[in-house]
Amino acid sequence: MIKLLTLKTNHTLMGNVEDLPEFNYVTIKEPVQVVQIPPRAANDTGSIAFSPFLDYTNEFRSGIQITKNDILTTTTPILELENQYNSIFGSGIQIAKTL
Repeated sequence: MIKLLTLKTNHTLMGNVEDLPEFNYVTIKEPVQVVQIPPRAANDTGSIAFSPFLDYTNEFRSGIQITKNDILTTTTPILELENQYNSIFGSGIQIAKTL
């Protein structure tokens, strides 16, 4: 399931997260760091960008283990953010907004 993990270091990661209750860690596949881009002008609202997180490792696709003690929060991304992630790493299928 696509989730946002905010670590105690204040880094927010997004990826396919699998919680393993019997262990003291979660696994996150194809993680990206969610980075906020500040506004560049008075009428600019800023934006969000993805930065691959440890993409040079063997575990990037199979899953990187992060200990639960290092996680501050686990949250669900808004639809637009999840669709953007899926356009890069998923099937490309976009989830429609409910009316």
